[in-house]
Amino acid sequence: MDFKLIRQLPGTLWSAVVMELFERLAYYGMVMVLGIYIVDRLGVPADTFGWVYGIFTATLYFLPVLAGALADRFGYKPALIVAFATLTSGYFLLGASTDFRVICAALGLIAVGGSIIKPTISGTVTRTTEEGSTRPVGFGLYYTMINAGGLIGPVVAAQVRNRSEFSYVFWVSAGACALMLAQAVFAFRDPVPEAERKSGKSMSDIFREIVMVLANWRFVLLLVIFSGFWGMINVLFGFLPLYVETFTDLYAAEAAIDRIVPLTRVAGHWLNPEVLISLDALLIVLFQATISYLTRRWPTLRAMLVGTTIATVSWIFPAISPVATFISLGIVVWSLGEMICSARFFEYCGTIAPKDQVALYLGYSFFAIFIGNFYSGPWAGWLYERFIRVPHEAGLAIQPWVFFGGVMLMGAFSVVGLAVYGWFINPDTARRAEGNAS
Repeated sequence: MDFKLIRQLPGTLWSAVVMELFERLAYYGMVMVLGIYIVDRLGVPADTFGWVYGIFTATLYFLPVLAGALADRFGYKPALIVAFATLTSGYFLLGASTDFRVICAALGLIAVGGSIIKPTISGTVTRTTEEGSTRPVGFGLYYTMINAGGLIGPVVAAQVRNRSEFSYVFWVSAGACALMLAQAVFAFRDPVPEAERKSGKSMSDIFREIVMVLANWRFVLLLVIFSGFWGMINVLFGFLPLYVETFTDLYAAEAAIDRIVPLTRVAGHWLNPEVLISLDALLIVLFQATISYLTRRWPTLRAMLVGTTIATVSWIFPAISPVATFISLGIVVWSLGEMICSARFFEYCGTIAPKDQVALYLGYSFFAIFIGNFYSGPWAGWLYERFIRVPHEAGLAIQPWVFFGGVMLMGAFSVVGLAVYGWFINPDTARRAEGNAS
């Protein structure tokens, strides 16, 4: 990264990416333990949790389309103030009550607040950087903060819940968002000029865009096909920590690590499920640039297919054994697949979009995550309740191969779909054929 360009980044951008860091820290610290809290501590059936979790995470990727238009019209500063006030309230409420209806309401607030953050922060990065100069550096810093939040949040959550009650995990998230609320009020300068706000998109413009994008059946089909990959990620964060909490002897793994690096002398008990799963974020922070460089010459659709295949196969390891070594191997293999294909998906969406509508199509490419999150929650919840939780509580043998096999079905759907799509439908291939014919 060019440090000269970093020094050219304006204060508003730095303010925005710090907000992104704290918001992601708060979110990942919460979401990695949400299933443990609701299913294991409160006794809510896993299938019920799956529906709530699926709707919650899906909403986070549907509302940004509307929230972004409102931010452009009314200003980014008011949008961030509303977002962090809503997030602070949601996280506080999540820790303040064990009533499941109140928890659902709290998750609703978090979904609304989080959906405002996504387009507003990325929009700030776009508006405060220059194309071909500081923009790549600005977005590199932005994505670094996202991954750093995904790494730090679960570690903080583990330390908090190991030393206090579960509710304090959510209150720490509330505190992080409250700090960013203060920053939004006192330190953030709105990058959207007053005059420009009046010419922003209306809700009717947004719905016309949605209809136009959905009319492109090849693009919509790609979103549906790749939703299986995003569905697997949703299970990684929502259900794998719950499985590890119940069946993995993390104390033994912690003792083995301590013989090499004596971390417990400093941190006490630290290897919680959320910390183990955050190995994914650590590997991405360390190796994403290297993997991207090594696969840079691969055709985009091939990279998506290979990465999704590797990610799908990774679930075999936790199916074999709940021992921490197998869980870790699964996460390592998963991370490799994710690093190969996740960013290339958005690259491909930009490639196949009409040249004058690339930004529009990239905005709606997140609908694939919305679709995957929406069905993966109920699907994984039903599988976990039927083949893991109920047999375990009854003293019967659990069936991890069925549960993890069900997760792999989502990946297999994407793998087969991508292969068929590349062979018969690939719009990029069609374009080249048209060009050769002319």
